[in-house]
Amino acid sequence: MKIQTTSVGERVRILRLAPIFAGLADAGVQALSEVSTVREYEEGEYLFQQDEQAEGFHVVVEGAVNVHRFGPDGRQQILHVFEGGGELCGEVPVFEGSTYPAAAVATARSRTLYLPRLALLEVARQHPEILLKILATLSLRLRRFVGLIDDLSLKDVSARLAKYLLDLSEKAASETIVLDTTKVVLAARLGTIAETISRTFRKLQGSEVIDVRGREITILDEDRLQDIAAGMKS
Repeated sequence: MKIQTTSVGERVRILRLAPIFAGLADAGVQALSEVSTVREYEEGEYLFQQDEQAEGFHVVVEGAVNVHRFGPDGRQQILHVFEGGGELCGEVPVFEGSTYPAAAVATARSRTLYLPRLALLEVARQHPEILLKILATLSLRLRRFVGLIDDLSLKDVSARLAKYLLDLSEKAASETIVLDTTKVVLAARLGTIAETISRTFRKLQGSEVIDVRGREITILDEDRLQDIAAGMKS
């Protein structure tokens, strides 16, 4: 991890790019910029480890960050993937004064704006609208986790993979998509193992729902894929 030398003006600019702080009054943004630092992480470097004391949180400015949790058996469950865009990472335990419940690792060269816990809370006492902004982000994050719990507990791997492919297709606005990660990482994201993901791809291809050519996937029957994503049998 490398702390970049940046001006207050540059940190203000970065904060303004983050959706959560976009509508914040100038005084609040200025106060946050004065207590923040810009950090750079190489691919594979951890922003923080699971169970480490939470001393602050990050605004992911550039790159990609994978947030995951390890179970007692050593299996990894990916909870969220940040790809720049100014999203908050590691904010929940900061307000509890506790430890990070998950780990965060840079999966590409990444840059973050780091806000230390005690300094942030002091600024928030003077600018309480900051807390309202963060509360809105936490509410949205909670909705995502409810969806993740539903997927992992109520849907089989075929349904989870179908939903993932449909989401990628919608994002790309195309029936042909390119997997943005390895099958190992995808398996961790969907709460299974790589062998099961490979088997599920073969099953969907054999049913002529999709066509698989390496990392390139073409959706052949979107209606059936929608049914599978909804939990209907493939």
